[in-house]
Parts: sequence; C-alpha cells; structure tokens
Amino acid sequence: MSYETSNGCEKKIEPEKKKIEENGETVSDIPKLKWVKVGRVEELYYYPLKSGRGKTVTECKFTEFGISVEKNGLFTLRDRMFLVYNDETYKFQTGRQYPTMILVSLSAVDEYKVKLEAVGMPSVVFRVPEKSEKSSAAIECTMWWGEPVKCIDCGPEPAEWLSRFLTGTNSGLRLGYSLTDRRQLTNGPWERFCKVYNTLRDEDTGLFSDITSYMLMTSQSLDKLNERLETPVPTLQFRPNIVVSGEKPFVEDNWEWIKIGDRAIIRNVKPCPRCKMIKIDPQTGETTKEEPLKTLKSFREQTNPDKISVDGSAPIMGIYCGSYVTGRVKLGDDVFVHVPADNENSKISNEDTSKI
Repeated sequence: MSYETSNGCEKKIEPEKKKIEENGETVSDIPKLKWVKVGRVEELYYYPLKSGRGKTVTECKFTEFGISVEKNGLFTLRDRMFLVYNDETYKFQTGRQYPTMILVSLSAVDEYKVKLEAVGMPSVVFRVPEKSEKSSAAIECTMWWGEPVKCIDCGPEPAEWLSRFLTGTNSGLRLGYSLTDRRQLTNGPWERFCKVYNTLRDEDTGLFSDITSYMLMTSQSLDKLNERLETPVPTLQFRPNIVVSGEKPFVEDNWEWIKIGDRAIIRNVKPCPRCKMIKIDPQTGETTKEEPLKTLKSFREQTNPDKISVDGSAPIMGIYCGSYVTGRVKLGDDVFVHVPADNENSKISNEDTSKI
C-alpha cells in the first residue's frame, strides 16, 4: 500500500484487494482516499465481557474483530469476546436484563487464565478453553432477533459466580467464550439492516458486539449533551471504543472513511441508536428513571423514515464502524477523514447535526 503526503496533513492511499499481508495485517477493498486531519484519539476502551465493565487502554491493536490487547505473559483479551447466556433458553443476557452486569470486570491473570471480579464478591479465576477444545464443545446461543452465534462454555465456576452476583442464586446463567467465527449478518436476521445501510458487511461484525466491531464518538458530542443535563454523565455511559477530540459536536455523523494513526482504517457504516443502557451509571450499576436518554432524544432523535424502519426513533450518539485496514492505535494518535474528490477545495462539514 502506498501513501502520499502533502501540506503535512493530507494523505492518499491506493486501492488494495482484500488480503493478508506479510506482516499479518488485514487489508480490505478500499477506494483511493485522500485524508485531512480532524482530531486526535482522546480515549480508548474495550469490553472483554459483553455488557461488562469497560477498560481503558493506552495502546492496542485494531483487528478485523475489534480491539485486541496483547501483553507478554497474559491471555490476549479482545473486545466483547465473552458473553453471558441463559442456561435454559441459551439467549444472551446483557445489562438490559441485569444492569449490575456493567460492574463485572474480566481481566487476564496469566497466559491461560482470566478473572471475574466485582465489588462485594470474591473473585473467581478460571482457565479459558483452548482452541483444540473448541470444536467438540461448541454450543449455539442466540443474540438479537434470534441471530445464532457459536461459543464454548467456560465451565461451572464462572457460571455460579455470575448467577450469584446477578441473580442471587447459584444457577441460571452461563459464560460463553467466542469461537471467533465470522457472523453472517447479510444472510440472517440483520438482512433488513443491510438493505437500509448498504455499506454494512459481514466483515464489520465484532465477536459478540451488537452490530459492528467499533463504535466511535467525539468528546465534543458528549460535552454538548452534558451542557443540557442537570447531572453530567461520563464517557463510559455510552460505551464507545474510540473517543476523538473534534472541532464541533456530532461532526462524526458525516465521516465515512476514518484513518487512525499511521495505518488503521475504519468506515462509518451506520449511526448508533441509543437505548435504556445509557441510563445505567457505569460506576454504581444503578438505573436512572429518564436521563440522559430523555434529553438526548429531545434533540438527536432519528427522523429518516428508512432508518426508523430498522432502528426505531431512538436518539443517535456516535457511529458504528467496520475495519478495513488493521494496525496499532494509541492515545494521542492523529485522526484523519477522507475528503471526497468533489470536496477537495472545501473543508469537511462540521455542521451540528441535531436532527438525523
């Protein structure tokens, strides 16, 4: 892949066919792009347990399945690689059913083991199933609208721990570990989304993410919301992966191709509609009656009829993105956005898109 730099901030990237390069980085089909700097990476987060406590990171790898955190001597954790499911229905469970799940932290102990912990509970350490064990022990859980996903059960100890913390009993919930198989959105329950958002691909899905492997928002968007709230809310209330320091609030709505640091490229594939999860305080697990959802809806409600047909009228905050070029990303990295050829002589729109 070749780059061309001019004026210190614009860069071009030549089109590539999907392949695995010699250095192991994944590259997908992308058009010829021209870049302009729009900000810097201000915060990075990943969530090893779906609906679990978010973890900050100063540097990570952007992979095709989402953020990966690799440390010597420790098990490699990926974004949303574990999920909780009901042991009778096999349906996945999140903070929507159990708000205090947001307090559960999952971290690596050594090369083979991870730990679950939460305030008021003794931690539990368990061994993550190895690859050789996966194929014979795989089970099928269901996510949104019956989407089937494969995982491997992590055993009785984390199951009992989660059940006790979330339900007060010793059974009912299990912990699943991702098989890292590609989910099939375009042929399954999500097909209707792909008809409205025609750049959404199967390759954009994360492991157990709701839709895509990355969610991005700008710090100015959160600042704009907090100006309207009596009690400001923290970034983690919105569970992003990438927070960018931009110029104006909600400018990210208009970004399509986004380059982070020297290499990683992601693409905005759809807005992120917000549900009652943003009413859960990430520090206490307590759910408020209305805010910040009520205020966000007052000025960021979805208005496009086609998008409402799949997303409802939920308010928008942030963008879902898929990976096109993998690479390492760290705090402070410059963030660039593609300027279409017909807009080369104009700046990227920074309009406050209060209504979508």
